[in-house]
Amino acid sequence: MKRKTSGSSLFLMELIITIMFFSIASAICVQCFVSSHLLDEETKELNSAINISAALCDAMRGTDGSLYSIAALYKDVELGEDDSYLQIYYDKDFTVCSPTDDNARYVADVTLNVFPTDPIETIHVIIYDLLDSDTVYDLTATKFLEGSQG
Repeated sequence: MKRKTSGSSLFLMELIITIMFFSIASAICVQCFVSSHLLDEETKELNSAINISAALCDAMRGTDGSLYSIAALYKDVELGEDDSYLQIYYDKDFTVCSPTDDNARYVADVTLNVFPTDPIETIHVIIYDLLDSDTVYDLTATKFLEGSQG
């Protein structure tokens, strides 16, 4: 006895295989889009941190180099207890905000090192992410103090 296969069952099998293929392809594409979005967010964060660090170093080089002159250029700056460092807080879009603001997401720690016998001043800027306590960017720059030659 010869069995006759129906054309509709073959069409159904072909349709199921096609749906599985497109499901797998779409899962791979969604994964690629998600990873590219995360990479884009990390890149924006790093670029903003680099720009902020460079601006702080330029502020040190363009002023007399004291923490007070740098603090005068920014609003909502928090000076350390012994005025040896300052902190500037930023929200998720890297806009300066108050340290008590609930939207504060990043902090820039700025430390100046000046030695009385050395004609070089060094600024150290570290940008932290407050949510996961990771360092986003770290930059050190120097400035030659012209009047300090002995």
